[in-house]
Amino acid sequence: MGMRGSICAVQAGSCAALASICAKLALTPSVTTTLVESLSLWVSGSVGVSLTTTDQLVLVTRVISAVGILLFNAVMWTQFTKSMHLCSSTLEATASTTSSNFFFTAVLGKVLFREQLGTLWYLGSVLMIVGLAVLHRGSEDQMNNIQQAKKTS
Repeated sequence: MGMRGSICAVQAGSCAALASICAKLALTPSVTTTLVESLSLWVSGSVGVSLTTTDQLVLVTRVISAVGILLFNAVMWTQFTKSMHLCSSTLEATASTTSSNFFFTAVLGKVLFREQLGTLWYLGSVLMIVGLAVLHRGSEDQMNNIQQAKKTS
């Protein structure tokens, strides 16, 4: 996989993760309220500015998140399409995008929502990394064989 293809695949996966975070904020008022309250406390403690959590602030956050779903999905599809053109195979682009989505969703969920990551998540992550390494290695070997065949003909 070319470096540009890898970058596009990771960008697509991260945008998909951000779209899912936006969906959680847009569609779950209790989660949005908790996050806004936490951010308000952090801002008032760090900057010294007192922010009160109001229903309007939660509503604005939910509306911005709903728009974020559309924007992040649009960018995700654009980057995913680019990665499929730039990678040596569509399977490689799909696996890289899915893996980065999986990783970024877990990290953002842990940071923003204090979600727990179980042993199966870590096991799955290791298996996905091994799978990506195998795919990448196979693509490199295939590209080397093609280049050698062109040189000999």
